[in-house]
Amino acid sequence: MNQTLMQGLKEKDMQGVINSYALKPFYFPTLFPLKENMTLSWKTLEATVGLKIAGDIVSRGSTIPRKVREAIGKIGGTIPKIAAAREMDENELNEYEIALALAGGNPDLKTIVEFWANDMSFCWTAVASRVEWMALRQLSTGKIKVDQEDNQGTVTEFDVDYQIPDKQKQGVQKKWSAADAKPVSDLVKIRKSFKGTSIIPNVAFMNANTFSTFVENEEVIKKCASFAQNALGLSNTPDLAMVNNMLARTPFLQGMSIAVIDQDITVEINGERKTGNPFLDDVVTLTESSVLGNTFWKKPIDMNLTGSAALKVMNGPIMIKKFSTEEPVAEVTQGIANIFPAWNGANRSVLLDTENTTFTK
Repeated sequence: MNQTLMQGLKEKDMQGVINSYALKPFYFPTLFPLKENMTLSWKTLEATVGLKIAGDIVSRGSTIPRKVREAIGKIGGTIPKIAAAREMDENELNEYEIALALAGGNPDLKTIVEFWANDMSFCWTAVASRVEWMALRQLSTGKIKVDQEDNQGTVTEFDVDYQIPDKQKQGVQKKWSAADAKPVSDLVKIRKSFKGTSIIPNVAFMNANTFSTFVENEEVIKKCASFAQNALGLSNTPDLAMVNNMLARTPFLQGMSIAVIDQDITVEINGERKTGNPFLDDVVTLTESSVLGNTFWKKPIDMNLTGSAALKVMNGPIMIKKFSTEEPVAEVTQGIANIFPAWNGANRSVLLDTENTTFTK
């Protein structure tokens, strides 16, 4: 490992660039707010809460009966290391030197800065995108199973199963893509089934494709339409605000709202790329809150190394590292994070398969 080949580049320059990066294009910081961890492990607490347990009428002077304390279970694991790297090879380094010469040797010109800043941006986004992929995939399946089809790296498999009870993995009698489907009635049925328990599904997460199927359904259109529109036989496809207003006035669904996940993440394996929404089609995940847990992260050990030839900077949980190699000659940029979005309360959520009678994902 040698010092960067980018002329005049210092950590303060990199810090200025990395500070301009934000996680706003991603859902995970809102669904799973960032929380720094002191160890490379994560845990979520699973408990049954919210039931209104009645006290007992007792005689004065008698011993008060003790109520059962709900057991608290733990699901946990090791925080994975997520990394991405890009290299400038000899040809690209020669282009950099030519551009630098044309700039009169001024390394601060925008065209020169872009040579190293573009790779920083790529690596930053790649790390954040993998966290997003994990967060949304687990939210739509109740688990994460990473293998060589979804991940390229030394650790080829990573499994987390939140052990959502089977009774909370459900299907529908009529698939939502059918003309006579009753998706609103399906949501009412789910709400009713948990009446008398401590589970109150309030947020229905679905991706944009599933929401499109939902709003094109006749039952949804009629329930969203005004009395006059229904009387005249007029119908329009409702938007999200109209749907949520309809849910708010539907018996048993008061307090429930739909949250649409509209995201595309590209996964590259051996140079081949596939793009899609990590939140699967034909799934509705019903949760009690729009905040689902925490994204646990720990500072990479690289930041503690002194006397290193590499330049290293951090913004939030993601570190960017730059150095060069001599054989072969290359300028290397890496994005690294020890990070995992942990779903706290997954066992109090409901997974609905909208195209099958049982949950198949």
